[in-house]
Amino acid sequence: MPLNGTNIHPLSAHAVKLLRALRDEGPRPTQRINPGVVRRFADEHLVELVELPSPYFIHAGGKITHARITEAGIARLDELDATAPKPR
Repeated sequence: MPLNGTNIHPLSAHAVKLLRALRDEGPRPTQRINPGVVRRFADEHLVELVELPSPYFIHAGGKITHARITEAGIARLDELDATAPKPR
């Protein structure tokens, strides 16, 4: 449920770019992502939060939370690509 009660606004350009990066580059540590974007993605089941090995030296050998795109996230990107205006 959206924070404002009823309206869910379209994903921002930043959020769409990040979702594409998750699809193309793979999981990303959630601490590198805006917390509000992580929450929105998780609420809409566009990403799943998984524990993966940390890419950071300070956490060597430890696991931290990563965002990984789901099938629903890929479907949302396909939907956005299908409705995007075509260049002339």
